[in-house]
Amino acid sequence: MTPPTNGNLSLSREEAWIAHAALLDAGAVAAAAGDDPPAQRRPIRRIERDRALAPEGTELLRDALIDYLGDAPVRDRAPGRALLRRVDEAVESRAPSSPRDAGRGA
Repeated sequence: MTPPTNGNLSLSREEAWIAHAALLDAGAVAAAAGDDPPAQRRPIRRIERDRALAPEGTELLRDALIDYLGDAPVRDRAPGRALLRRVDEAVESRAPSSPRDAGRGA
């Protein structure tokens, strides 16, 4: 069985659960800080429906994973770090080129 895809990311079932947990935690923190509704709700729904994340959703997932992995259960740490590397690469690949690259025709 092929892992579900989520934009440029392929998420195993385990990684989808980790992403979900990280976004839930980040959403709870945001709600406690007064965000109504927390921005993390949209990427959670998209992951649950196996849909591609919008660029802002990918960035929210990256930030959520960074915070989550500090206190994550041991079982989530290795797959969570691997997922964070891929999410970070996806965010960086969407970043605009640096000005010095603009004239190179890349």
